[in-house]
Amino acid sequence: MRLEVNMVVSDAKAAGKYYEKLLKAEILSETDYDLGMNEVMIKLGGFEVRVMDQNEKFGMFAPTKAGGGSMWLNIWVEDIEAYFEHVVNQGVNVMSPVQEFPGPAKNAVFSDKFNHVWVINQSY
Repeated sequence: MRLEVNMVVSDAKAAGKYYEKLLKAEILSETDYDLGMNEVMIKLGGFEVRVMDQNEKFGMFAPTKAGGGSMWLNIWVEDIEAYFEHVVNQGVNVMSPVQEFPGPAKNAVFSDKFNHVWVINQSY
């Protein structure tokens, strides 16, 4: 069994380039069709995410506001402060700065320019 996540955005090709820079994602594949039919497969750590164009005909809608989707994506990193500084420097919307929680763990929350919410986590 294999799990794959589909993430709908307004423009998959632009999002692929954006996530490559913002999240340090690896682009595995990319289509080159008309807007509404494209997808970009990215890899974050060992996990693959299919970034797809919004297409109302198929019931695929990108979030229209930060957190407007039903899913938040979690990333676990070794150095949360460095990773958070990197994404903040890319111009994300900070929803919660780096905070420490019992566990012990730290996390921070941001939304990207495509209105998807990301939670950065670090265990220590």
